[in-house]
Amino acid sequence: MRHARLKPSAQDTWHHCYNRAVGNRNDRPFDEADKEQFIRILHRVAALYTVRVVAYQVMSNHFHLLLQAPAEPPSETETIRRYEAFHHGKRTLRSGSRSCREWQARLRDVSWCMRHLQHLYSAWYNRSRPIRRRGPLWAGRFKNTVLEDGAALWACWTYIERNPVRAGMVEDAADYRFCSYGRWRQSGRHPFAAALEAHLIPSLPAPFQTMSPLAIRKEMARSMAGCDTEAATRPHGPIRTRCARVPRRN
Repeated sequence: MRHARLKPSAQDTWHHCYNRAVGNRNDRPFDEADKEQFIRILHRVAALYTVRVVAYQVMSNHFHLLLQAPAEPPSETETIRRYEAFHHGKRTLRSGSRSCREWQARLRDVSWCMRHLQHLYSAWYNRSRPIRRRGPLWAGRFKNTVLEDGAALWACWTYIERNPVRAGMVEDAADYRFCSYGRWRQSGRHPFAAALEAHLIPSLPAPFQTMSPLAIRKEMARSMAGCDTEAATRPHGPIRTRCARVPRRN
């Protein structure tokens, strides 16, 4: 049975979002060029939506994202600016129009952001195959977990970044360039540095909140290197973290 997603709207909310491509666990549809394209589309979608991307991991047949949905929608002016920049001026929004109001609400919505990302990537993937494919790419709706600030957020972030090590693809996550941590280590700059500094760091456990991004990167390297052998070899599965407490609606 299809259920409505848990999307708290009264406060900025952290989400761990993930999905897997169709097929069985032995299918590996994404090569290096496919992963790079996913990251390019992710950056494009992130520039449209006010949902804040702070971490990503693109594996051979699935992905993980760490996102923050803002409580407040963007202003009308900001909505129009983002929308028209995304469409390179070929589409416009009229101030005060119903369409403008709809996009204001959509731009802070995790479901709309994820739907847009997956749709754009699926369309590109299907038409870029040597033999053009049709049909769905993703195995159903994306999954998401709402996270509390603090320890749960840190645990989820390190879990996401350590996926290629757990899968046996690399010994050090810094060597895997299709994730935010690998890109950070290899380029010296986090791919979503502004969101990292303004939103992620202040939401981490207290010791991290006064650290510089470089100090946090070093602490993350130590944390991932210190993971026990059992955790490193455990089959892939959802991380167990504490969800945010959200009042029930009658």
